Amino acid sequence: MSTTLPARRHRRCRSQHRQVPAPRHHGRPLHTRDQVGLRTVAAIRHHTSLPLDVHLQTLKPERYIDDLIEIGADRVCFHVDATTDVGTALDTLQMAGIRKGLVLNPDLGLELLDPYLGRLDFVVLMTSRPGTSTFDPTVPDKIRTLRTTLYNLHLDTVELVADGGITTITAPQTIDAGADTLVAGSAIFSSTDPDLSTAVHRLAQPVQTTATVREH
Repeated sequence: MSTTLPARRHRRCRSQHRQVPAPRHHGRPLHTRDQVGLRTVAAIRHHTSLPLDVHLQTLKPERYIDDLIEIGADRVCFHVDATTDVGTALDTLQMAGIRKGLVLNPDLGLELLDPYLGRLDFVVLMTSRPGTSTFDPTVPDKIRTLRTTLYNLHLDTVELVADGGITTITAPQTIDAGADTLVAGSAIFSSTDPDLSTAVHRLAQPVQTTATVREH
């Protein structure tokens, strides 16, 4: 599970919603482990009124969309290269009134997103490579490029999310590149702070400073 922090659009930086990565299996039929992942999402939904953001890290993510609609997910994103029918998956989410996004790994080109930009509520640019939590320093330039593209297409309302390797050091440069929202996991849940709220506050401090400067 990860915590999201608003970067540019809010002065008060705090945890806004919970992101749940589910599930991580590739190209297999729906098995017991997948069902456990969905039950976990459902259990989280039962215990919080916070918006629930589900990041599908699997091939053929459309297999899970109907279940997530039934569970009550508020936001769902999946990797643009994980399905051959991106459009249908986006249509299903649209009809259910769920905010929808696409995810792009660092080694993939922004052109993969081009056919869908006008249909998205948000884009997640992974700032670490799959299986790692090391920040990829090449991604901020991609964020800048995509921010410019969205501006030129009059799609300023599309939210840019940075996910992976977000720390007090990498957060400011990611925001400066144009990210709206940061997703943080290890920086909060592996923190030595006495409680999670302190860890969130510590991570949010540089975010808040940068965001305030950018808004004036």
